[in-house]
Amino acid sequence: MRCYGPGVSRSRSLRPRRTWPQRLLLATNVVLVLACLGAAASLSKLRSTIEDVPVVDIGSSLTPLTEVTEPRNFLIIGTDSASGFDPDDPRTEGRDMTGQLADVIMILRVDPRDGSAQLLSIPRDSRVAVAPDGTMARINGAISAGGDEGPRNLVQTIKRNFGISVDNYVEVDFKSFTDLVDVLGGVPVYFTTPVRDRMSGLFVDEPGCIMLDPDQALAYARSRTFEYRTESGWQVDGSGDLGRITRQQDFIKRALRRASDQGVRNPSTAVGVVNAAAASVRMDDTLDVGTILTLMREFQNFNPEELASTQVPTFFDPRGGVAYQSIDWDEADLLLEPFRGVEPGAVIEPRNVIVDVRGREAEEPGLEAIADQLDGVGFDAEVYFNRSTVSRTTITHGPRGRDAAVLLAAQLEVLPDFVEDDEISGYRVELEPGTDFAGIRPEAVPVESLPLELLPPPTTVVDEPVPDEPPPGEPAEPESPPEVAEDPTVTTEPPPGVVPTDPQQAATCR
Repeated sequence: MRCYGPGVSRSRSLRPRRTWPQRLLLATNVVLVLACLGAAASLSKLRSTIEDVPVVDIGSSLTPLTEVTEPRNFLIIGTDSASGFDPDDPRTEGRDMTGQLADVIMILRVDPRDGSAQLLSIPRDSRVAVAPDGTMARINGAISAGGDEGPRNLVQTIKRNFGISVDNYVEVDFKSFTDLVDVLGGVPVYFTTPVRDRMSGLFVDEPGCIMLDPDQALAYARSRTFEYRTESGWQVDGSGDLGRITRQQDFIKRALRRASDQGVRNPSTAVGVVNAAAASVRMDDTLDVGTILTLMREFQNFNPEELASTQVPTFFDPRGGVAYQSIDWDEADLLLEPFRGVEPGAVIEPRNVIVDVRGREAEEPGLEAIADQLDGVGFDAEVYFNRSTVSRTTITHGPRGRDAAVLLAAQLEVLPDFVEDDEISGYRVELEPGTDFAGIRPEAVPVESLPLELLPPPTTVVDEPVPDEPPPGEPAEPESPPEVAEDPTVTTEPPPGVVPTDPQQAATCR
């Protein structure tokens, strides 16, 4: 069951507002802009620009502040807002200048300990329980509330559905995307055939290494009705948003490489990137100067080709006339693990555990006090309202969350009841204080001191499929040899809907 109540999470921030030095700017790719900021951080021009950068107050939905050297997750959002353009700009034709949806949803996990970075894309049409009330809908609509509420709802939606904490938030719109590409002088992309998208305005009439200008780069990144030309005419690439994600991830790597080639660590180039993004990028207000500069130092030699990228697996699942993508949870769970912060074989720590403190809205002050205390001892806690009440304090966990539930229990003054819900992802748990609730311990008791007979049994999660074993005494069936074409000089055409590629040529396109 999804345990969303009719109410909303606490919306006000309990942390002090940040001053202007903490409003350092991030843009379409955090790694790229970290390098820019590091190169230009001492310039007065940058300081004056930062004062005008808008920030988002996401409050308690973000993970409590961690050490700068610890891994962190950046939620990067590309919205379809055209508000940065002039109303007469052709790119605004037929668009609502005020509303917005999350056109691109990515989580970038950076680990300063080894200088690695991973990128996870979430398809915008994914059908999930959307905050604040848990209605099943497309995830891209979570941000539609606007202001600070929209980003807060999206962060909560990701935490509730995927069990992934969010440390920082970055939002980019159409205008900042085109301005950044303009500063870079375009971004080169290799095409094996002419391509087009009559909906986004993309049109490349010649194959080869093409330097996309700002408008064509935006059309390419937004293309969902992608077509390519063959001898028999234009063919439709049927991959839709999933194909677009693949192209976007490749584009990010190319933009990073282009920035490096253009000397982005040169202060003048860095200031150009910052100025281009400042007018239309929003970010959370919890980053400070020291964090940015430390991350910059750790990633200053980062190779864009080492950016590991993946996307949440989904399948087409239309319902009620809406073209949803439903998530293949069995396959997704393993892919999400690196973004949950628990390395294979590692012991769960409070910072890995998302805690929903649940209760009635009338109990809000007490629930918020509990969440604040849990934040203070390292958990990622937030209040959610529901109508039900429990007489005994209860912790509900998912298949992977047994150890997280026990860790939380060790922090409570009273031993709770435990309930398993197989629809809760990752290391998220739900805490419902009962009439027996006696508070949060400032120091957790050792887990091994808890009565084993009152704890949930250990759970086993199989991360990889195990091949079927042949019956004893019977030989294993040999693997089928790979099929070989009768005439090796004949190349096969790609099936309809798959754009031809040439990885070798693409790698040399700079």
